[in-house]
Amino acid sequence: MKRRSLLNSAVMLFGIVLTLAPLALAGPLQPKRPLPEPRFNRLHHNDEIFDALRGYAAAYPAWATLESIGKSSQGNDMWLFTINNPVTGRALDKPAMYVDGSTHANEVQGAETVFYLIDYMLKNYGKLPRLTTLMDRAAFYFVPVVSPDSRAQWFDAPSTRDWPRSVQVAIDDDRDGLADEDGYDDLNGDGLITQMRLKVPPGQGRFRLDPDDPRILIPADENHPGDYNLLGLEGIDNDGDGRINEDGIGYVDPNRTWGYEWQPRYVQMGAPDYPLQIPETRAIALWAEAHKNIAAAQSFHNSGGMILRGPGSKTQPRYPMSDLRVYDKIGEMGETMLPGYGYMITWKDLYTAYGTTDDHFFGRIGAFAITNELYREEHKDADGDGKVTDEERMSFNDLMTLGRMFVDWQEVEHPQYGAVEVGGWRRDTGRIPEGWMLEEECHRNAAFVLYHARQLPFLEFGEPKIRNLGNGIRRLEVPLYNRRTIASRPAVAQRLKIVRKDVVTLQGAVVLASGMVENSWLNLVELQKKRPERLLVDAVPGEGFVTLFFLVEGGGQVRLQYDSVKGGRISREIDLE
Repeated sequence: MKRRSLLNSAVMLFGIVLTLAPLALAGPLQPKRPLPEPRFNRLHHNDEIFDALRGYAAAYPAWATLESIGKSSQGNDMWLFTINNPVTGRALDKPAMYVDGSTHANEVQGAETVFYLIDYMLKNYGKLPRLTTLMDRAAFYFVPVVSPDSRAQWFDAPSTRDWPRSVQVAIDDDRDGLADEDGYDDLNGDGLITQMRLKVPPGQGRFRLDPDDPRILIPADENHPGDYNLLGLEGIDNDGDGRINEDGIGYVDPNRTWGYEWQPRYVQMGAPDYPLQIPETRAIALWAEAHKNIAAAQSFHNSGGMILRGPGSKTQPRYPMSDLRVYDKIGEMGETMLPGYGYMITWKDLYTAYGTTDDHFFGRIGAFAITNELYREEHKDADGDGKVTDEERMSFNDLMTLGRMFVDWQEVEHPQYGAVEVGGWRRDTGRIPEGWMLEEECHRNAAFVLYHARQLPFLEFGEPKIRNLGNGIRRLEVPLYNRRTIASRPAVAQRLKIVRKDVVTLQGAVVLASGMVENSWLNLVELQKKRPERLLVDAVPGEGFVTLFFLVEGGGQVRLQYDSVKGGRISREIDLE
């Protein structure tokens, strides 16, 4: 409770500081063409999202770039959208944030959140000082749809709340020599996949009709014999093996295919034959290898209201303490910004998962990677006991959606079971908020991404100290501050040598010696043994500083430049006289 109170105070202070902040000098971006005007109270098909991204890129050609970084399993483009202020430098010369959505195709609102974030950032630059400052100093990379083939199928064909989740690659799940031959079937032709139930003689069923609502089945017991059985989701035995729906599309789980801590299929369900086998994640991984300036990453899945970080398995080494502090600060603030969400460790609080996006971006790219599992159903919990029953869900359906969520039972003829009833919950319920709730969900999670991005390294030179030693020799000490939480070279990047050390160069004078000031009071300096003109720095710690030391010969103006893969490039002119 004490921690939550402190977090709430921090959020209040955040609002006060924002209110009192001076207006940014930059003005709003002026589009060169009419802007897309999406409405975020509904779900958007892939085609709508990609058309809008083309519109943003055309409206802001200097700021926004849309490019294909590869092809999906079915040959569709893997679209990457970049936002970068060209006036403040190249994207690769700045700390960067990577954001993706809909790794699992059925988790469709992941793409909506990324789409909302892009729209919000571009339309509010120059209007919101805090956002404007962030966009001036950092680059942003977005892959709104990691699984474009299956997400399109979710919209275009009969689907469920949980399927299609796999990428579109053929796998012989039931090992009968055929692949993807026995998936779901729309028995009544309504364009939906719902449940099947079969009425049987009294006493032979596991369920009975709820006496208060015959749409609901409740378990039978000794005093109340059952006359219904649930048969699963709509489908028939397409391959004649006596089973139904046992070999649909895939199954390869995109979030079990990444290159760090991958395990084979007999250990990790959903894994492919080897890491990065599928073109979707391989395209992103290869692109990310060339963009090690990424220091923060965010993925959007559903559901359950979770803020997940790695490791995905207990077998991984413990995270460095300085990196844990970064994760904890971001995750705990997320709990405040996203009511009801919990900050969790994947293997410890959810389940063991190998080959995940979070583990790959942290262990291979050195980025603080977080996955948000979007949406919680707690608003349907009428009695406040922490559980949402079928009765409470049905009440919400009737009162708040006027019956939209539920498909009434309808009798159809089944080739194996005879007369069955099909009906139940629509695919866009349970894991996805209603449209009138979707926009708030998108905004809160987009705001969390921007808070996450605000922790990217923010390097600034302090005031130099110059001491003339005579004979044209000068001693120069320059403090270098990191105003944010993420180090210019995170501890994991140092441990695994993911990126080089930061490099400091001084031009305009001869550098006789260089190093790092260990203790200014005791005049202790750790000198670099070789190549003093190219000082190497392990990192500038988060919310900390280092002091650079140079012994130079010469006078006048010199130029000091700091070059960090993840911290960006900054420079300063210094007058030695």
